[in-house]
Amino acid sequence: MCTEIKQLHLNLGTTIVYVTHDQVEAMTLATVIAVLRDGSIQQLGTPGKFYNRPTNIFVADFMGSPSMNLVPVEFATNGGASDTR
Repeated sequence: MCTEIKQLHLNLGTTIVYVTHDQVEAMTLATVIAVLRDGSIQQLGTPGKFYNRPTNIFVADFMGSPSMNLVPVEFATNGGASDTR
């Protein structure tokens, strides 16, 4: 079915909105992806942007199989103040 949808999209040359929770399907079919959380767009872009530069921790944790390793770190600014994320 995914192959048929992709071919239809290429043949028609029109915009198709396809909703899925399957990340592999989204990364394979899409030219542009939107990740939503609680009704708000977290990131909008190409599959490559999602893979290489997730906008925030939610997107980084959501995308990928296996999921991305997230490690909490502490960093200091030039002024000596620290922040934990």
